[in-house]
Amino acid sequence: MTFTVVTHSSEETRKLGSLLARVLRPGDVVLMTGHLGAGKTCLAGGAAEGLRVKGHVSSPTFNILHIHEPLEKGKPALNHFDAYRLTGAADFIDHGFDEIAYQDGITLIEWGDRVRHALPGSAIELAIEFGETDDERVIRLTFPEGRESCAVRLRQMWDGKETGGR
Repeated sequence: MTFTVVTHSSEETRKLGSLLARVLRPGDVVLMTGHLGAGKTCLAGGAAEGLRVKGHVSSPTFNILHIHEPLEKGKPALNHFDAYRLTGAADFIDHGFDEIAYQDGITLIEWGDRVRHALPGSAIELAIEFGETDDERVIRLTFPEGRESCAVRLRQMWDGKETGGR
């Protein structure tokens, strides 16, 4: 199931990330795509806020991976990857990153299209594109078969029709 959201500021993009975190489950993988500066790290920061994890979220471009531990015991960690410097899926696997992505944390991968073939077919895909203004972003979310209810819930939260907790 695919749906599109248009955000009009970095604050709205962060908010979408926070709402997305509320529908994610341990073990989920989100492949994020978009040009440089489109807002992938901004959205990941919102997801980190929604997951309530430790540490400031910044682009892990040079480190490739930042693991943010949860503030609350029993909650999932956030595995935040940036695959920009990787040469492809084989490079991702050679470094053992695929093993981290399969653990119980929630995994967000910036430049996820570069490593898509190393990951499960059940990954959620999130594409961010520049909109008509400098601050506008068009964000397309594609949930795999079996996760339609998560997509519907996220859409309802975004539209303000649901405010309940996780």
